[in-house]
Amino acid sequence: MNQSLNTAFYKTLLESTNAIPWQIDWKTSRYTYVGPQIQELLGWSDDTWATVDDWAERMHPEDRERVVKNCIELSKNGIDHEADYRALKADGTYIWVREVVHVIRYNDETQSLIGFMFDISERKKKEEELALSLQVRHQLELENTRLQQRIDLAHELHDGLGGSLVRSIALVDQSKENLSNSQFLSMLKLLRDDLRQIIDTGSSSGTKIPETPIIWGAAIRYRFMQIFDELGIKSSWCFPQEWLVQPTTLECLTLLRVIEESLTNIIKHSHAQQVSINLFFNEERQLILEIEDDGMGFDVDAVFHSGISVGLRSMKTRLERINAKMYISSQNGKTLIKVVK
Repeated sequence: MNQSLNTAFYKTLLESTNAIPWQIDWKTSRYTYVGPQIQELLGWSDDTWATVDDWAERMHPEDRERVVKNCIELSKNGIDHEADYRALKADGTYIWVREVVHVIRYNDETQSLIGFMFDISERKKKEEELALSLQVRHQLELENTRLQQRIDLAHELHDGLGGSLVRSIALVDQSKENLSNSQFLSMLKLLRDDLRQIIDTGSSSGTKIPETPIIWGAAIRYRFMQIFDELGIKSSWCFPQEWLVQPTTLECLTLLRVIEESLTNIIKHSHAQQVSINLFFNEERQLILEIEDDGMGFDVDAVFHSGISVGLRSMKTRLERINAKMYISSQNGKTLIKVVK
């Protein structure tokens, strides 16, 4: 009597849950029990589930081979498992379900399987929405990366190749004598080298850092001193003997671009007679770059707020990427650009 009551109690308890209970005899591959809730979920009455073939046939074709093969293999080896798949409803549509399977064994042989079927359609829907959202986000990030690369390329062209063109034009325009073919060829080679540098910028992370500041600044110093000499501008260059704090390749490239843009602007706009470029470390081991000229000066705030100076905005953007700050003071007879890293 008590056993019958207990059986009825547990059956009622199982059939009152949203999870659909079932049991399969392993040797015959026949269902010995299927909860009546399955009709509400899938539309198939519990008495239509006779064998595991009914289970397999009511599974999405794309899921069938994977799920059936995995369940048979794990059940043979007595391993409890789970399986997610799309189950066919009586109306011809599919919903996502999860089977949680417990393997009952005796004398190391599988005797039966008991388990529960859960409706996970809503969860799968949210997972798909999340996956789509992540895909859209990833696509946006790719597009933003491409856009930033184009902006970086524009800055490189302006600061590097554009600066070289301005310097070359100034040299030709203000030269007191006609330039020889070898001088023109030299300028074209410099433009070629600048273009190569721009192309290689994308792989700058693998570029070797110059051993000393003097070596780092040698090429740009040589290039501008030639132009300054032709234009009658006196220049002084002061770099430390060694790196107190070694910069990264990106920091080296950024500081070079700042020097290029600053000196190009001096040549183009300032009418300066003297220029000094100083690189040093302060007591706090910060790297300081100072570029000073005695030209006509300019209104710093007006230039920044007008948005007409691509070069200054490019310098500011570059320096922000390496967590450096730029300070500019300017008046007639003295302009100072100071970078603190």
